[in-house]
Amino acid sequence: MTKNYFLSAFAALALGFVMSCDSTTDDPPNQNNNNSGGSTITGPRILSKVTNGTKDIEEYVTNIGGKLSEAYIRDAGSTNIITASVTYTGDKISQIKYQDNVNPHVIDNVYTITYTNEKLSEISMNQMVMSTTNHSDFTVFYDANGQLYRIVEKKKMGGSTSYTHYVEYKFTFSASNVVNMDQTSMLMSGGNPDPTTSTKMTYAYANFDSKINPYTTLPKEYFMITGTLFPINFYMLSTNNVGQITLHSPGSPAVPIPKGYLYDSQNYPVSDQSQAIKYIYKPL
Repeated sequence: MTKNYFLSAFAALALGFVMSCDSTTDDPPNQNNNNSGGSTITGPRILSKVTNGTKDIEEYVTNIGGKLSEAYIRDAGSTNIITASVTYTGDKISQIKYQDNVNPHVIDNVYTITYTNEKLSEISMNQMVMSTTNHSDFTVFYDANGQLYRIVEKKKMGGSTSYTHYVEYKFTFSASNVVNMDQTSMLMSGGNPDPTTSTKMTYAYANFDSKINPYTTLPKEYFMITGTLFPINFYMLSTNNVGQITLHSPGSPAVPIPKGYLYDSQNYPVSDQSQAIKYIYKPL
């Protein structure tokens, strides 16, 4: 089992919507008949599950007040699963632990969150790999308008006491939608990033609809941290639903992935065009 396997498995969730045109239905076969409450949801709601056929590939467990307590990420083609356990201090998420179900663990990460002026500003992460602890320190930057601008990660790998790796996630927004994310990675030397070792991956997000992104019903902090594990999914921070994701890797042709949805009468996506992937909500 490798880390890349888990990355590929979860990234596939982002690519599951492969039809390019959008349409709206008044009551498609989803939560208006099949929601966890068993009745039509007309008021506030929260995303509960994303299903692929008969399998729950994403599951979000929330308490009565709507606070996310656990999330499950399941591979559609195997028994592999990642569990995210969420801890709060007051009404803010203060820690998230991600752990897979393989032995030895590929993902066994604990993220501790710091806030400044009510915004997530720093993240400290410890990752257990066999008997070694890797450590990362993240700094989160916002622009003058308070919009997310950059996340910078400095890593101490293999038990090192000094930073060995550097990753920058740089965001471009249009209104409240992420339209571009550049991920730049490089080694560090003497505590400084070494540009001669730099590699870059770009994710472009386009053709947003005007409907409600179901992931906005859950805490943004969860998706900011999950995005550092699976960068293709940073589009989940957007207000609306992405219609196309394009991957740009140096030396390779761009790879466009179209996405499309069916909606309910409340403007929430309920499935992809084929109705193989479905969003299940529960009322608040």
